[in-house]
Amino acid sequence: MEQRGSFSLEEAEGWAKRAMDDSGEDRKYAIVVEGYDEPVGFTALYGLFRQTAPELGALIGDDVRGKGVGRRAEALTIKKAFDEFGAHRVYGRIPARNEIAKKTVASQGWKHEGTMRAHLAREGEPPDDCEVWGVLPDEFRAATADLFG
Repeated sequence: MEQRGSFSLEEAEGWAKRAMDDSGEDRKYAIVVEGYDEPVGFTALYGLFRQTAPELGALIGDDVRGKGVGRRAEALTIKKAFDEFGAHRVYGRIPARNEIAKKTVASQGWKHEGTMRAHLAREGEPPDDCEVWGVLPDEFRAATADLFG
């Protein structure tokens, strides 16, 4: 959702160390793809173990976009939310201009639930709208039966 102007090696190492810490209410997962030496992105569940639903986060590398990697990685993460963590729903915030992300979540049974107008402010650009999408366990399982049988 947010973009950084720069990200030093020291900042990256700190981020990775925090990402591996599973003592809190967030979980992050590296996306590993055969044929690549390094992870190609990550998925995350933010805010587990609360009365409110966890939020899905994802960052998919340019090299694997359009190859189904993001859809599969997100689906595996959402499956964990429901099956392992007992989430009653999962939601996400998507920049309104990100048609690929919206198509991906829609293919997994997600529904558009609302729009936050001018939610994303970026330096030198007009603010972007941000859409809220969500999915319930039965909707997700019905839409992803092809992935999990």
